[in-house]
Amino acid sequence: MKMTSPLLFSLLIALPGVAAAESNHPQEARAINEAKVTLAQAVQTAESETGAKAVEVDFDREKDVWGYEVTTLKPGTKYELFIDANTGEVVSRKEEQKK
Repeated sequence: MKMTSPLLFSLLIALPGVAAAESNHPQEARAINEAKVTLAQAVQTAESETGAKAVEVDFDREKDVWGYEVTTLKPGTKYELFIDANTGEVVSRKEEQKK
């Protein structure tokens, strides 16, 4: 599993324009800059929905909707939520139980 360092995570929250400006994908950079929901808000939504801590966030597009794919963990359970970057709505949710 890919882990996002706390420093990188902090930079993405503090400097969303910088992260977008360095993107190699112009459409993705534009979508990040135009997003009405911040990365911090998406993380808060995911943590509230799952009762778990966020460990990874990615900005992506699913079915022509740009949003945040947030992975949260708590003992025994991993969640992956896709949160619409314009509405803040949880579009999809996957749950994986560990034994």
